[in-house]
Amino acid sequence: MGALGGFLVGYLLGTKAGKQGVETLISSLNQIYSSDEFKAVVATGTSTAGALLGRFAEQGKGMLGAVVADQAKTIFDRRFLGSAA
Repeated sequence: MGALGGFLVGYLLGTKAGKQGVETLISSLNQIYSSDEFKAVVATGTSTAGALLGRFAEQGKGMLGAVVADQAKTIFDRRFLGSAA
């Protein structure tokens, strides 16, 4: 679903702004992703999500809660931090 949304936004921006507009957008996004501020927001989000999911796992949800928390953290880390673990 996200890929479809990304394709649609890219297509619409590309048709209105042309190749130069798309290149500018990609450059801007790369600058945002590599900024210290963005990395701090991601780290805070990861920490908060981990704490909340950890609480969920501890509140009697047993093994299922722990598995969900672990998988959610793994997915988040891969997507926003680029780490494999």
